[in-house]
Amino acid sequence: MKNYFTELKHQIILPGVLILGCFLFSACSKDKIRNTAQIYVTTDPENANLFCDSAACGSTPATITSVVAGKHILTVRKPGYRETRATVTIKSGDRLAVELKLEHLRGLALIHSVPSGADVEIEGVNIGKTPLFSCNFPPGQNRLQISKPGYIPKSVNVNIEDRTPIKVDVNLTSDSAELTVESSPSGAAVTMNNAVIGTTPLKLTDAKTGKHTIKMTLKGHLPVQREIELQAGEKQKISSRLIPLPGKLTILSVPSKARVYLNNQFKSETPFNATNITSGKYVIRVEKQGYDSQTQTNHITFGEKTTVEFRLVKSSGRMIISTLPPGVNVYLDGELRGTTKARGHEQISEQFQIDFVTRGQHQLQFTKKGYINIQRSANIMPKQNLLIYEKLSLRPVPFVPDVIIRTGDKPEQTFKGIIRDTFANGDIKMEIESGIFKIFNKSEIISKETIPSADSNKNP
Repeated sequence: MKNYFTELKHQIILPGVLILGCFLFSACSKDKIRNTAQIYVTTDPENANLFCDSAACGSTPATITSVVAGKHILTVRKPGYRETRATVTIKSGDRLAVELKLEHLRGLALIHSVPSGADVEIEGVNIGKTPLFSCNFPPGQNRLQISKPGYIPKSVNVNIEDRTPIKVDVNLTSDSAELTVESSPSGAAVTMNNAVIGTTPLKLTDAKTGKHTIKMTLKGHLPVQREIELQAGEKQKISSRLIPLPGKLTILSVPSKARVYLNNQFKSETPFNATNITSGKYVIRVEKQGYDSQTQTNHITFGEKTTVEFRLVKSSGRMIISTLPPGVNVYLDGELRGTTKARGHEQISEQFQIDFVTRGQHQLQFTKKGYINIQRSANIMPKQNLLIYEKLSLRPVPFVPDVIIRTGDKPEQTFKGIIRDTFANGDIKMEIESGIFKIFNKSEIISKETIPSADSNKNP
């Protein structure tokens, strides 16, 4: 009986429990549905990773179901874009649509160029000049164009992955060339394609590329011409030694015929001309008898003609000497200067001149055989003509005839005496008695005989 009631209990109670449980479950599910909501999320751009309260919810667009009513934080992430968040509040049973716009993630970059001041472009848009720091670089591969007037533009790729700063260094190559021109000696005028560009030493940092004709000219030197070709960015140097042209030198003097000395070396007499003289400094001295010597220092320049003129100043005088009788030897300061000459049958001689006698005191001596020598001093000044007359006296010796002159056969045409002078025309002046003179014409002289001396008669 007990078993029967136990089994009946199970048959009655168990199904009831099950029916009650189903009823209770159904009631709870309906209550839960009434307390949840849905959120539909879209993004621009799509395919962003969606998170709701840090829980992954797939890729956008996406629907988040069974969202408990209340506040929730939506987060979307996409490579190359800045993370975006939104806080939403939802009520039970609502279906909420949310659209989120993603912002491109921008990179940091420092663009530096040599030289600086270059323009930086991205896809044709100028973003500034170097040195340039930008915090707004698009993510991914970016192609930069770096350009500056006078230089060849250069393109570089920059990959922006995150906010890590990137430094970009660019060395620009000049679209022109650098040309250096030097000469020895310096100071030469330089022309490029016939246009003057300066003097040596010269440095052009913006020389145009291509073929050029370079010419260097310097006064007094042969010009130098060079043909060159310049490449973009090239550095080229030209060095040339300029060959000096010889100088020309002319030396004149008044009066002429002065002796010319260059640096104490005798060259010639004025007028003096030298057409191939080395450039440099010269000490020029001219000398002429009877004139003060003169000296000048001159610089002879390559390729130039230099004329130097001297006007000499007389430093001497002249002695004009007459003697009685003629035929007197004249000595000046111990040096024989000549013999006075007869002037026809006159007793006094012709004037005998001694030129270029230096200023000051001088000693004169007059000698003639059979006459007493005379010595005297004379003072002369520059440009002075000093007249000097001297009469010589016969030596006091016995009158001893030593010559016979015959003018005929008769006794009265025979003369004995001493020949005192023989003239240029052949006439003879003869002392026929002591102190008595007679002149014989050459035409009347028949014979001239020598009288043997007493000493000669003593010889065996």
